[in-house]
Amino acid sequence: MPAVKVVIKIKITEYDKSLFKLIAASGVCTLGQARAIYRSFSNNQWYHYKRVQRLEKDAYLIKRGHYLELTKRSAEIIGETKYRFRNERVRELHAEIADIVLSLGLNFISNRQLRNDFGLNRKTYFKGAVIINSYYYFLYLLSEEPSTQHINGIRSELKIYSTSGIARKAIVFAPTQTAMALFGDNSCKQDELLLLPYPSGLNLLNNFFTPETEEYLKSLFPGAIPSRQPFANYETASQYITILVLNDIAKKSALTGYFIAPYQKKPVSIICLESQKQLFTSQYPKARFIFFPEQLINRRSPEPVFQS
Repeated sequence: MPAVKVVIKIKITEYDKSLFKLIAASGVCTLGQARAIYRSFSNNQWYHYKRVQRLEKDAYLIKRGHYLELTKRSAEIIGETKYRFRNERVRELHAEIADIVLSLGLNFISNRQLRNDFGLNRKTYFKGAVIINSYYYFLYLLSEEPSTQHINGIRSELKIYSTSGIARKAIVFAPTQTAMALFGDNSCKQDELLLLPYPSGLNLLNNFFTPETEEYLKSLFPGAIPSRQPFANYETASQYITILVLNDIAKKSALTGYFIAPYQKKPVSIICLESQKQLFTSQYPKARFIFFPEQLINRRSPEPVFQS
């Protein structure tokens, strides 16, 4: 009798599902990004390569050039639908989103899910959102030299979302000083609008929203309460406290207005990084400054968490 070929069915692991969720959030990922998912499972530098090969063989992944995409089978496992791309350039842009997802240890929600949840048109500028302290922060990524049209499109979108109540907190990542300067200081009617360097701002963002940071801030001003003033995060009976570690444009704009006014009810203490000292002391000479410890924001980034 001829030998019977035994086909071993692959068992999908939680790491495989994490890879599927990464691709569902960004549309594509590279082999290098897949390696980041499997790194905590195996120290073998080739494990991710062999695992992806097996997933591709069993029709869980499609490899197109440098990029991995979901199939209908893998998408159904995590309750998603696969992306469809017009060209290679679009895949390249979506791979950048995968970098952001991997770098952020916060809950990430894809652009597609947000558009479905809020009934938004297909043409949007945000790349997704992260959940911080139960709030949605919409994410934007500028190019190295963004056009005026692109920046105006983001500003207009943010103003509309603020007015409609969709989003009043947002984060804009700028890969160059040129991009940061071009975006400017328009608060776009947001309650919080964080303008951060990219990619270094990812680690800053991760390490700021932690119990350690919260504990440190509480130790500075015992008894401080959240402030209703648009330029302050907290206040005491004798002062306002404004946190500019994350370069909050909305707070900066409101703070400028407060200092321009002929009368200030209470003095302001600004918490920022020492590297921000020169800029903020020139902008707010009347404020008192407290420097946030650099070691609190230079810790290793945690593993990403995906919104299911």
